[in-house]
Amino acid sequence: MKKIFCITAMFILFSSAYLAGDIWTPTGSCVQGCEEFSTESFPNGYILKAGGITNSVELSYCEIRNPQNGEWTPTGSMNFPRSGKDFLIRISDTEVLATGQGGPNKTSEIYNFITGEWSLTGNMHFWHHDHTVEAFQNASGDTLFMVIGGDAVNDYKGCEVYDPATGEYTITGFLPSGKRLSPSMVLPNGDIMSAAGGVTTYDQCAIYNHLIGIWLEIAPLNQGRLGATMELQNGIPMIIAGIYNSIFLNSCEVYDYQTNEWYFVDTLAIGRAGHCSETLLKKETLVIGGVSDQIGTDFTCEIYDYANNQWQTAASTYYPYSNFSAEILQDERVLAIKSWCEIYTWNYMPIVSPPQTLSGLNEAIVGEILTLSVTATDPDGDSVSVRIDWGDNETTEWSNLVPSGTTLEFSHSWTEPGTYQVRAQSADQWFFLNPLCHNSLSEWSNPTIITITGVGTDPDPNYPEPMLFCIYPNPFRTSTTISFSNHAQIQSEQNTEISIFNIKGQLVKQLSIINDQSVVWNGKDSNGKKLANGIYFCKLIAGEFFEIQRIVLLN
Repeated sequence: MKKIFCITAMFILFSSAYLAGDIWTPTGSCVQGCEEFSTESFPNGYILKAGGITNSVELSYCEIRNPQNGEWTPTGSMNFPRSGKDFLIRISDTEVLATGQGGPNKTSEIYNFITGEWSLTGNMHFWHHDHTVEAFQNASGDTLFMVIGGDAVNDYKGCEVYDPATGEYTITGFLPSGKRLSPSMVLPNGDIMSAAGGVTTYDQCAIYNHLIGIWLEIAPLNQGRLGATMELQNGIPMIIAGIYNSIFLNSCEVYDYQTNEWYFVDTLAIGRAGHCSETLLKKETLVIGGVSDQIGTDFTCEIYDYANNQWQTAASTYYPYSNFSAEILQDERVLAIKSWCEIYTWNYMPIVSPPQTLSGLNEAIVGEILTLSVTATDPDGDSVSVRIDWGDNETTEWSNLVPSGTTLEFSHSWTEPGTYQVRAQSADQWFFLNPLCHNSLSEWSNPTIITITGVGTDPDPNYPEPMLFCIYPNPFRTSTTISFSNHAQIQSEQNTEISIFNIKGQLVKQLSIINDQSVVWNGKDSNGKKLANGIYFCKLIAGEFFEIQRIVLLN
């Protein structure tokens, strides 16, 4: 019997509702408490924490976080003490480069995840303090690493490029204006932007053309700022908060590629500097902690949604955070890192109902198609998808994404008699962007038991096509009529009979054919007793031909 898979969606709209709930959860604390350290993630989920300052002493100490248990353990120390929030960058799946801000002026070194040790690499041409490092591709397609600003010898304008293939640094075009405490980022087109911060005005901005290798000055910010962060909002750079002339800023600006101008957007509720920001998978930016002239700012968090261009208050942290680091984990949660650590969870698990047959009866014959319905909901209002495990080593593909609360229908037939546990599972829209995303996949539902009987086994394929007969009404309550579509052929056969079987294949009633084109069955057995509601099977035998159809009795 041919197996059939089909999916019917009762609604097909896409949901984009905003997640209103969120939560911070304390997790494993760092071994060494400090500030002004750097962190970097590996593809396997481990996070390296290096250097920093404690009690005014610069550190070479390092530790690493295990994603399996969330615990930090010491690892090989750097050859020289370093401090700053941006001196680490991953240069391969197993290696991290540390630049500037430590050692005898210009040294850089590489951490190897496999060995847990640091080794010196090429010296930089300048000593870089409060700089940033970004990965980019040059015109030849090589991946290189740009050390940006922080060079006091050249009025903080110096930039140089590290080539991991040679282990050497090459001086590249200088910045139009000096940069320190200035955020930077790689733009969607591969260029690098450095904005805010600096030495005097704190509003200057520049873009590095990665194809021709030069920095080009662009329009200044509307507001000078130190200690700001920068994020891409739907591909558009956003500068967030900072400090200027001892005033903690809550303003934010976005850059317009068409006009080459910066524009103010919705402001934070609280001015802050020394904060961290991360852009979530759902294209919203989370701002965490920082210092301010308002008490308790280092506990507060806000979320910016580019869809409505507004900031909204998010859950506060358990502990205060300033001059710290943050990383996005493999499951898209955000980890805030200081002496203590917390994880930000922004997604709730979808919920799926157990499959239910449309007829309400969980019995069928081999080869018969059953249609089941499933309802999936999501506490965040995210779009959802559903799949079904039919219990016979067959599982459907994921359905299309549909709005939370949609009821979907799935159809299936089984090729062997038996008892099958049919289960459903739901995933929200984030699962299809990152299957590891936290709470994006539901547990399998409780099973629905489907019983398949072998009464309906296919006839011998060498037999001619069976005659057809009709049962109406079906389902029925008091009586149903079995009518024959080929009465003449039935009469020509010497051995013709109609038998009624229960779901176990037991004969419950034999019906007589007496020169009629139809037979009525009243739902009773051979003893005249009313049978229980359920599925029964009507088998017509006429000579070498036979056919089986299902009858549903409802009491």
